[in-house]
Amino acid sequence: MLCAALVTAAHAEELHQVRGVVHVHTDFTTGEFPLDEIVRRAESQGVEAIFLSENYQLRVDYGLFPFRSLLRVTRAEPSVLARGVDRYLATVADARRRYPNMIIVPGVEVVPHYHWTGSPLAGDLTLHNIQKNILVFGVSTGAALRALPATGSAATARYSAQSALDLLPALLVIPGALLLRRPVLRRRMIGRVAVFRPQRRWPSGGVLCAVGLVALARGLPFTTDAFSPYQDLGMTPYQELIDAVEQQGGAAVWSFPDAFDYGEERVVGLRVSRKTDPYGDDLLRTFRYSGFGGVYADTTRFPEPGAGWDYLLAQYARGERSRPAWLIGESGFHGDGDGTWIGAIETVFLVPAKSEAALLDALRRGRVYGVLRTDRTNTPVLDRFTIRTASTVGVSGDTLDISPATAIGVQAGVRMSDASEQPIRVTLIRNGHIARTWSGTTPLAVDHQETFDGAPAYFRLEVRGPQTAYMLSNPIILRPLRAQ
Repeated sequence: MLCAALVTAAHAEELHQVRGVVHVHTDFTTGEFPLDEIVRRAESQGVEAIFLSENYQLRVDYGLFPFRSLLRVTRAEPSVLARGVDRYLATVADARRRYPNMIIVPGVEVVPHYHWTGSPLAGDLTLHNIQKNILVFGVSTGAALRALPATGSAATARYSAQSALDLLPALLVIPGALLLRRPVLRRRMIGRVAVFRPQRRWPSGGVLCAVGLVALARGLPFTTDAFSPYQDLGMTPYQELIDAVEQQGGAAVWSFPDAFDYGEERVVGLRVSRKTDPYGDDLLRTFRYSGFGGVYADTTRFPEPGAGWDYLLAQYARGERSRPAWLIGESGFHGDGDGTWIGAIETVFLVPAKSEAALLDALRRGRVYGVLRTDRTNTPVLDRFTIRTASTVGVSGDTLDISPATAIGVQAGVRMSDASEQPIRVTLIRNGHIARTWSGTTPLAVDHQETFDGAPAYFRLEVRGPQTAYMLSNPIILRPLRAQ
């Protein structure tokens, strides 16, 4: 459903709302349903765009030093790299032809880096950050996807001292083959006569060849990962991935920064712990990414008033960051087993036209808002959110340069998709603090007037209700107009 939002004086374009679901898995990797079923379910919910986030590389290795390749245990699940990048893109292309009214964006969920601590001998082996991920959209050629830097990808493969160590067991093939090729003469007494017969050294030569061939098969091509899983590399792998996506004109989105993952399992009889802490602070340590999951079916702290998101926005408003961080609604849909439904978490895009390019541009520019729905048949709609002066109008994601002492008006409107009257509360957040709150029933129009004092500022909206439905907008940012 396309509905007109507004015409901005500053951009002279009519914007429409397109309801999308971001971060969806199909059975191509770890999802429950094929893409066709996902599309049919989305269409039944009024969703017009699906941003797929298939697992890029879902493989974890642990190898004992010094021969890590030979003495390695691997756990892997279906992934885009394992099943084929070109096959993935072809699957999406086929679905696009069958469902021309649905925008299907091929994306990947990347684990930039994981690392191990502890020891299997000590019983404290721990896998860190396997759920600390970044969603990548807009990088849609096979070559570009294969070149993404991440643990386990070809882009981070290199030769190192560990390569030489892994090669050593493979060299056992050489002495093993020599032992088999050069038989020894074994003396055998037949009566009083000594008979010498050549005999191949199968036990020793065979064992050496077997070990060498196994090492060769497990070690080829004897490269190691620049993002070694045996040390904590901090934010370097994440920033390199973000920069690579940015260079391709894509969008990198931090996934579920307030979520956590703790667990334990037995692998070949050994106890292995799994630990990913909430990592909102890491969004403060990285730069130039497009956004983060800020509305989803779990506790979110990063977008709370005065928390991490407001800190980032204040940095951008003051000119300390080149890019702001935009919020999205993040679904993480795998199937019915996770207790959710395809349209429960939506990202609504404000676009001049319904196309993949327009949606990606809106994501990069912050012209989106996130919605957590509690009703399959009804959803709150942010009809408008603008800041107006006598000469310009700004919408979510805009940065307005205005003169001090300029009168500004912040207007917003919220309604229900079925035009029903429902109780809601609208909160206007200014520079991380609650500026004003309105309570009423939908459709609800709100207006806030003030005079710009010349200090960098930003405004964003939070909407709660009906029931536990939840909505967050992206900000409109104000900066003082510099004298010419």
